Amino acid sequence: MDRLYWHGNAAKTRVLADILTKIADRPGAVVLDYGCGDGGDWPSILADNPGLELIAYDPSSRRRARASERLTERHARIIDTDELLSDGASLRADFIVSFSVFEHVYDRYSYLRTAQRHLSDGGLFYLNYDDGHFRAALELDRLQDWPAQLRTVLHNRLARLLAQVGRVDLYQQRVPRLIADEMVNQCDFEIVDEFYSNLTCFKELHKTLPNELHEEFSRLWIEVEERLNRRFRVEGNFERGDTRNLWDVMPSRTLVLKLRT
Repeated sequence: MDRLYWHGNAAKTRVLADILTKIADRPGAVVLDYGCGDGGDWPSILADNPGLELIAYDPSSRRRARASERLTERHARIIDTDELLSDGASLRADFIVSFSVFEHVYDRYSYLRTAQRHLSDGGLFYLNYDDGHFRAALELDRLQDWPAQLRTVLHNRLARLLAQVGRVDLYQQRVPRLIADEMVNQCDFEIVDEFYSNLTCFKELHKTLPNELHEEFSRLWIEVEERLNRRFRVEGNFERGDTRNLWDVMPSRTLVLKLRT
C-alpha cells in the first residue's frame, strides 16, 4: 500500500487500498461510489491515480452539488437519481463502493438490484454497513453528550414511521447479518469475502493523534484488524444483529460481492 486514504475509517481505507492494488495494471477502471456524500477523499485519490474513473452518486441533491464542486476538473462524473435508475442503463462499473449507506436505505432490495445492474461482469461490489447509530450510550460524567445521544435514540424509534409517511431520507435501521446475507443472495450476488472493521478503541485513539501520525497509525490499524478477522473471528452469542464476536467491538461490516455466474 503506497498511500492510504480515508484515515479514521479503517473500512474505507482497506477497501480503497484493495481497489488501488487491483487496478495498478488496469488503467481506465471505473468505480461507482454508491452514496458518495460530499466526495470524501476522492479529490486526492483521483489526483494521485489519473487512470481511475469515478462515477459518484448521492440521493441528496445538496451533497451531489457539494461533491461536484470538490471534484471539479477531476476525472469524475456526478450522476443524479434519474440517470442511476434509467431503464436498461448500465454504468458497467468495475468496482462499486457503498460505505455506511445500507443502514439508511428504506428499500434495500431495490438498492441491491440497482447495484447489480450497474456492476460489470467480473466486477466487485464492496457493501459496507455500520452499527454506530444504534449504540447510543449515556455516560454519567458526560452530560454534554446526552442531548445528541437521546436524539439518536428517538430517531431510531421513529425512523420507520417517518419513512412510511414519505421521509425516507430520515430512515435508519440496524442491518442484521443473516438478513443482509439472504438479501444479497436473492439479488444474485455471491459473497467473495467479508470483514469487520473500525475497532472502537482504535477509532477513538485516532481522533487524539496529530495529522502527521494518521497514516502510520492507519497502517497499524489495518494490520491489526486483518489479523483479528483472519485468526480470531468466531461465532458467539446473538448480539446487536450478529453472532460474530468481532461485531461487538468492530461495528462495521463489509461484504465483498460479485455477480453469480
